[in-house]
Amino acid sequence: MRNIIYIFIAVVFLSCGREKPDFLGGSLNDQFGELVVLDSLTSSTSDFNFSTVSPRFFEAQWSKNLNWQLNVVGVQSGATKSFTGFSSKIDIDNTSWNGSANDFPSFLAESCVATLVLADNVDTITMSTVVSITELKPLQDNLMLVADFEEGMPVNTIKFVQQGESMTFNIESGQAANGTSYYAMGGIVNWDYYLGSIKVPVETEEYTNVSPLLLYFNMAVIGGALGEVPANQFMKIYLREDDGERYSYEINPVNWDTWRLVSIPYSEFVLESDAANNTKDPGTINQIEIMSLSCPSGPGTIVGGGTACPENMGLQVKTDIDFIAFSTNESYQP
Repeated sequence: MRNIIYIFIAVVFLSCGREKPDFLGGSLNDQFGELVVLDSLTSSTSDFNFSTVSPRFFEAQWSKNLNWQLNVVGVQSGATKSFTGFSSKIDIDNTSWNGSANDFPSFLAESCVATLVLADNVDTITMSTVVSITELKPLQDNLMLVADFEEGMPVNTIKFVQQGESMTFNIESGQAANGTSYYAMGGIVNWDYYLGSIKVPVETEEYTNVSPLLLYFNMAVIGGALGEVPANQFMKIYLREDDGERYSYEINPVNWDTWRLVSIPYSEFVLESDAANNTKDPGTINQIEIMSLSCPSGPGTIVGGGTACPENMGLQVKTDIDFIAFSTNESYQP
């Protein structure tokens, strides 16, 4: 009898002193249970008005914890907003949406298809619902919009275009990064890296006391829209100040075929002129210059003595831009 008591005490002691392994309890269902939808995908409202502060979110529930992904795609713009997580439901806590996108393009006032994908080791379940954006989200605080090309070029903009083939330096309508218009920059110049540029005047007095670390230059950029990207296709941005100093930043390469946000702190621009004081003053920026460049194919002499890229023969440069803006403290949120 005494031996039986000792054995019982030992079993109780070992049972209490050991943690349950991960595969026991609720996680057993997560690993081996059947995936069943308990509540189908719905939205908190069918019309999403992002101009007001009110919760807008999606809901669904299923039988086990797993990795899920919810993608909201604008039917007209192609804009995308993604949510991911590991849980057995989605609700206001993990799918609350303020109207932002993952990147450019931005959403329009449009219909959107929300698609939820659930997947375990056995099954994949997809659910969809449709919502309508009736009002867009307001621009973030401390944003200075320089150009979105919706109403034409900014006043007193200076445009330069090289002599070349299929040169396109114009406002175009269609699949813009934001809104419906953007500025197309490109063409074929087989004897020079420099295809063209625009110089846009700005007034930045409101940034007089802002650190260069906290002032961001933002712009949407797309390259390779024609399906083939020339070798060494790139862009250069110049910011000029009142004292004549010019600071530059190079985006190299530009080889992506969807709109992307380029956001650069002013502190990362480098001096590329004679120095007056070599001290960046965000409150005295008076001009933005954006240049389209690419390695020329040749044959013949290349301006500046650069090396030609014969593989670029017949390829059209495409460095389109949209939504030029300054922001403080953080990058622009599309």
